[in-house]
Amino acid sequence: MTEDGFWEIVEACQAASHGDFAEQVRLQRARLMTLPLDELVSFQFLWEAIEDRAFTWPVWDAAALLLGGCGDDSFCDFRAWLIGQGRQVFEQVVNEPDRLAEVADRWTDVTHSHAETYGLQILSVYEKRTGSYHMPEQGDPGPLNPAGVSVNVGDERIARAHFPRLAEFCFGPGRDSFCR
Repeated sequence: MTEDGFWEIVEACQAASHGDFAEQVRLQRARLMTLPLDELVSFQFLWEAIEDRAFTWPVWDAAALLLGGCGDDSFCDFRAWLIGQGRQVFEQVVNEPDRLAEVADRWTDVTHSHAETYGLQILSVYEKRTGSYHMPEQGDPGPLNPAGVSVNVGDERIARAHFPRLAEFCFGPGRDSFCR
């Protein structure tokens, strides 16, 4: 499977779900169940490589601003959700995390619960089909630490300096603290 093929699956399920992330998760799981096993494994490796591109402090800080804090597990779930937004949104946010403001209204508490499932569904499908949760290992295990430098988004002044559009979404009229 190519990266283009990976994104075609993600975006076809996203389009068919009509903005319902829970439905997108269900549709993608059904699609993954139909892939030949070698393509499913390839999809997982591509997922990990793509997810690693978002493993940066600026993206993590933007997620923390949107979510009102963001630990390790929540950041994994957030990156899964970000992949689910499609290639264009993913690349825009990775390259300029303040662009998260453009899709911030898509994140809800319900989305968060489905994002965890979305991030783990490939391994779940693999286990269902093979009886094993352990996929063959291939390539680099990915970075141990996020790239870049973290900032204190808990300080509104700093958040506004680094993420002006996202901070306006979070601290704007009618809000007195973090977004969520």
